[in-house]
Amino acid sequence: NLYPMSKLPKIQILLALLLSGCITQPVNDPSQPSELEQVAQRIESIEKNISLKIASSCDASIKKLDQKIEDLRKAKETTKVVERCSNKKVKKSLGNKLLLGAVERVRLSNEALILNARIDTGAETSSIGVFNLKPFERDGDNWVRFSLNNKKNARVYEYPVFDKVKIKQSGSITDDRIEIKMNIQIGDKKYKKQIFNLANRSFLDYRLLIGRSFLRDIAIVDVSRKYLIKLK
Repeated sequence: NLYPMSKLPKIQILLALLLSGCITQPVNDPSQPSELEQVAQRIESIEKNISLKIASSCDASIKKLDQKIEDLRKAKETTKVVERCSNKKVKKSLGNKLLLGAVERVRLSNEALILNARIDTGAETSSIGVFNLKPFERDGDNWVRFSLNNKKNARVYEYPVFDKVKIKQSGSITDDRIEIKMNIQIGDKKYKKQIFNLANRSFLDYRLLIGRSFLRDIAIVDVSRKYLIKLK
């Protein structure tokens, strides 16, 4: 026998209705893309943007390279090739001047010595490296005594002092030096009473340096060459 509904409590009736009712399930809309499809679309869009940027960057780089190539081509067309003058032409233009290289053989006439000399257009004065330098007086005048090598029993040379000068070194450093006058020979030409300051050049490659004070109006220097003058 069924229990009459009217006899059931109201709360039980409500529960029965809820349990017996249909639970609706969400229905996917076929017109809307799934989450996976949305991710795929986003990736595809990013790839397209990257490809476009790379292509644009490559085009710009290619244009720059093309421009550089064109500039180089124009520069090549406008560059003139200058041939080195022959020795005969150089000799004609020198007149009575010497054509010296960066290094030349120089004879110290009084000392009967031949030294390799650095021809230095950057130095104002000429210099010679000496050892055992000792100033002294002779008949009330200032003299100096020195040797030209540091060997035992080296020959000693004596000269009257011409002047005392300050030679500016690198930066603000100055060096007090004594000047003397020496006779030298380059090639077949002799030059008397040329001014040289006495220095410590033991740490340098050349003990003798010829500066602008000697070279001015006497020589032209080709710093790319050496030993252009034959010492006679």
